[in-house]
Amino acid sequence: MLIRRARTLLIGTTVLWGLSFPLLRGLELVQRAYAPQVPDAAMACADIAIRFALAVVFLVPFYGRGLSLVTLREWSQAIGLALFAAGGLYLQTLGLAWTDASITAFLTQLYTLIVPLIVAVRDRRFPSLRVVVACVLVLVGAAMLSPGLLGHFTLGPGEVVIIMSTFFMASQIVWVERPIYAENRAGVVTLVMFAIMAAAFTVGFFTTGGTAHSAGQLFGTPAIWALTLALVLLCTVFNFLIMNEWQRCVSATEAGLIYCLEPVIATVLSSFLPGWISRLASISYANETLSWSLLIGGMLIVGATVLVATEKRAA
Repeated sequence: MLIRRARTLLIGTTVLWGLSFPLLRGLELVQRAYAPQVPDAAMACADIAIRFALAVVFLVPFYGRGLSLVTLREWSQAIGLALFAAGGLYLQTLGLAWTDASITAFLTQLYTLIVPLIVAVRDRRFPSLRVVVACVLVLVGAAMLSPGLLGHFTLGPGEVVIIMSTFFMASQIVWVERPIYAENRAGVVTLVMFAIMAAAFTVGFFTTGGTAHSAGQLFGTPAIWALTLALVLLCTVFNFLIMNEWQRCVSATEAGLIYCLEPVIATVLSSFLPGWISRLASISYANETLSWSLLIGGMLIVGATVLVATEKRAA
């Protein structure tokens, strides 16, 4: 029952992760219109910093009292999660600016291979046949979700940066699962993690060309704040709380494959959300068109998730 609940919550979290793609893209388009001179790196830092700073404000009333009693293991887990999440988010954002979105979507799914490899080395045990088959299904499905993959793929700087980001994402998934953190308070760990990331990316903003004036331009309209608050409440606070609390109930490999539903959800949402965002923010952001290849790719990824989720775990 506990494992089933964990799987359900993680799938729900993945739906919200998928929502973040069109929201982030819409936010970037609005900000670029109001602050075209801000460097890509600075804008990425600003978005991540404000996102996690607001998440801290939201969590403090619930978990702030526990900050006076943070244990060494909770500090260790929070610092590790902040490092891996920050590296993955930042590198993925940079890579997306330097290569096609379809290639980014495919390469991001490489963490489905990296997580089982890390677990196999750690546990000195080969992945099961189900896991191997599921990984292949995910990669084939992700390729079908990326229609421009074969025609545009070259191993350039953007692709290398995206591949680097997948190692951070895979490490984050495995870090949550570490047995020594089983007794940690997920709420307190998440709050400390958010605070570290907000502080780090605030520093990053000012060291990559950002200024107080450009920050005002980046967050100076109601539409930008609406998109930012949606990212905080729908795609940040609850996602990381659920991940840090419930992912430990399933294996890191299974969690990684569940998270692969993210591009499927993002593809479906991108078929209508951009139009809504365009009307809200008065920008040109076209809806994406669903095709049979996208639908089949999504079915393969869903099938891979079901395949691993129905595997019996050893007692």
